[in-house]
Amino acid sequence: MAHHPAPFPRHEEDRLQSLQHLRILDTAPERGFDDLVLLATTLCEAPIALVSLVDRDRQWFKACVGLDVGETHRDLAFCAHAILAPEEVLVVEDARLDPRFHESPLVLGPPYIRFYAGAPIVSEGGQPLGTVCVIDTRPRHLSSTQLNGLQALAQQAAALLQLRWLNQQRELQAEQLQVELEQALEQTEQAQQSLRHSRRVSSLGMLTASIAHDFNNLLQALSASLQMVRMRARRPLDVERISDTGLQAVEQGRLLVSRLMKHVRTDGPEVMCVDISERIEASRELLLRTVTGELALSFDLSARGMGVMCVEVQLLAVLMNLVANARDALAGPGRVHIATRLETVDDDLELAEGDYLVLSVSDNGPGMSEAVAAQVLEPFFTTKAEGQGTGLGLAQVQEFAASAGGLVRIATALGAGTTMSLYLRVIGRVDAVSD
Repeated sequence: MAHHPAPFPRHEEDRLQSLQHLRILDTAPERGFDDLVLLATTLCEAPIALVSLVDRDRQWFKACVGLDVGETHRDLAFCAHAILAPEEVLVVEDARLDPRFHESPLVLGPPYIRFYAGAPIVSEGGQPLGTVCVIDTRPRHLSSTQLNGLQALAQQAAALLQLRWLNQQRELQAEQLQVELEQALEQTEQAQQSLRHSRRVSSLGMLTASIAHDFNNLLQALSASLQMVRMRARRPLDVERISDTGLQAVEQGRLLVSRLMKHVRTDGPEVMCVDISERIEASRELLLRTVTGELALSFDLSARGMGVMCVEVQLLAVLMNLVANARDALAGPGRVHIATRLETVDDDLELAEGDYLVLSVSDNGPGMSEAVAAQVLEPFFTTKAEGQGTGLGLAQVQEFAASAGGLVRIATALGAGTTMSLYLRVIGRVDAVSD
């Protein structure tokens, strides 16, 4: 009489999909499953124990004690019969007497199975995937305690399969998150590069606008000098002096262009130790040309020989901005006073302790309201009519003071004039050059 394989369970394709979903087949041995078969042999006092998973054409052993094979054909599998009744433990006390198995090659030949007990491993979805089974080469039976214990081991095997799958999902998610993180970091780096480029373009645009603003002041000084040359063409000494002032304005313009070019090439502007009072004194004529004949420009440069780290070309541009703003605010007769003094700062919330050269430009103009004074140093803020101001001049003054280790303070009130004071950190004394 020929051996008859077990029929397929109901919903066999669903069962196989559940088994494939776990990604357990043909994987390496794992301690948790090995421990289960050791417990099964001890509990049931059997020489052979398996965690057997029934695939489409085979039964594959995730864990095995007592056999030297890793799988057998499904047609020969006792476990293929066990999964037909997932709620029960299949017990075959003597395979030679069971018509399902007595002609099986595994009964008639090695390993000469006589006894078999298999508790189905059931997935969370109710699909029987295989068994935890014990095998013996002699007929026997199991106690109710052993049967219950074998079922508990099968439930533990199902739990291990589910836990293993969950761990795999976490690992896959972690890998995916790592890939997404790397992509996000790459995108962030690209965004940062784009932002740095945008900031540089913005900075260059602002620098260009501020230099255009400064150039306008220089051109006014140059224009005033050339007009004086035309008026005094018959007085050579006056012509020479006024021409020198015009040439000084041209040189300042060249330095501004040089500053722009250095910014474009990413080279920083040249910072040096400057005697502020001496440089203002040397530029007195150029500053006088910035104002009109109706304005009286006076100087009190008492803080001489004090060294401040700054970009020299920016110093004169800042002064011309302040004088030009005072001139525009007065819009007629008035006084502008440029002064330097030394001040020692102690216990100041905005300035570090130490010595500061205070460069101030005062006018007796209409002054500013508190609201305007609070915004006047911000880039692009202006009270002038559209097309008559960029709002960059005083922002450049603020930037210059900050780069020199200080700040700008404004004293003003409506009807009481304005004093712009630049606090510039003194680094020590320098030898002043007297005119």
